Formats: sequence, C-alpha cells, structure tokens
Amino acid sequence: MAQDFTLRILSYNIYHGENPNNLGESNLDSIAKLILDLDPDVVALQEVDSMTERTAGIYGQKINLIAELAKKTGMEGYFAKAMDFSEGGYGEGLLVKSPENFLKQTLPIPAGGEPRAAAWTSLKLGNQIIWVGGTHLCHQFQNNRLAQVQSVLDFTENKNSPVIWMGDLNFKPSDLEYRAIDPSWQDAAKVMEDESPTYQSSSEEGRIDYIWYSKNHFELIQYQVIPVFHSDHFPVFVELKLITP
Repeated sequence: MAQDFTLRILSYNIYHGENPNNLGESNLDSIAKLILDLDPDVVALQEVDSMTERTAGIYGQKINLIAELAKKTGMEGYFAKAMDFSEGGYGEGLLVKSPENFLKQTLPIPAGGEPRAAAWTSLKLGNQIIWVGGTHLCHQFQNNRLAQVQSVLDFTENKNSPVIWMGDLNFKPSDLEYRAIDPSWQDAAKVMEDESPTYQSSSEEGRIDYIWYSKNHFELIQYQVIPVFHSDHFPVFVELKLITP
C-alpha cells in the first residue's frame, strides 16, 4: 500500500477563547468541533491565553486554552508564551497529531510594543522531518513585522527540511512585509488565486492570515478560508502533498 505523504494544516486566530459576537461566552466547543470536522495534522492558533484572569471571566476559572482544546480534539498541545498577561500567559499554540518535538522562537521587537513568539513543531512524514510553525506578528509597527518575518525566515534556513509556517501576520499582500518574503516560499492563497478576506470587522476587512510553504517541497492540493464566525478571524485550511519524500 502506498504511503500517504499529505498534510492537512489549519491556522486560526481564536480571539482568546471568547465569542466576539457574544462577549463572555466561550468559543472553544465550536473551535474543537471545527478541528474535529477538518481532521488536520497540525493546527496553529493565535491569541491564546493560559491561566489568565481573562479566561476566569469567561470560564469561571483560570484555564489553559491549548490544554483544553487538546483534550477536546485528542491532539497533543503546546503553548508558546509570548508575554505575561492578566496573571497568566498569552501567545501562540499548536495542536499536533504526532509531533516529534516542540520549541518556542522569541521574535524581535526593534520598535518596542508587545513581545511576540513563534511556536514550532517537527514531525515525520515517511522518512522526512517536516517543520511546521505558527506565529502572530506585531499589529502596531511595520519595522517589527519586517524584523519578525526575517527572523522566521532565518530560523527556517537552518533546518534543511521542508517547512510550513503560518499565522495572523497583520499585513496585506500589497504591503512591504509581504514582498520581503522571498520567492522560495509559496503563499497558498496566491497559488489558488483566492483573495478572500481572513479578517472582518465593522470597519475593515482583508487577507492578513497566511499559510506559507517551501516551494520545492510541497504541492498544494486545496486551500480554504472557512466562513465561520467563532472569532473575528476566519480559519485558513490547506492540504499539502510532500513531493520530496
């Protein structure tokens, strides 16, 4: 029987586990159901709280959102704290079916502002190690975003492996930060010519959530922006086939 060299990947900014359309209400059950329905191998989550007073205000007690989602989905969870917040932590999360390991990358903030991080996992597909990461870039300063993009790219250069990275990057395809990403990377939406917005508010919308993959290692099978309203962002989903097993 031929081995399956495909990966299903989901990126989602989850609005710290709260329904933005009904503040004070949890969105975790809805997010867990979405994950179970899509059956991804890796989920990268942004705006993740761990043991904060804010979670206590929603759930009645302090909780680790990634640990809760890991229980609900049967996946392994990892929380990468970017900063102390509300008596707990705030940052990035990963849910992974079969991880080899996890690590946190601290991202630069040359212009100041909120600390930022990337969460990485390695996993095995056939005999090949794949690196997959998720991040949430600075929402305030372009200089920070440029430095953070470069930091992520520098990290991947040292891996000598197929890489997928994703998240809420807080820039649009017309911005300088987008153009700073070299052509060895593919933007899944661009490949599928799908410019659907990934973020909507009462005043604006745009495509600011991305899944990037190393061009020489993967073929894109499908790309979707999923129109569900559990957060102020839409989840972004891809299926990729490894072409260098």
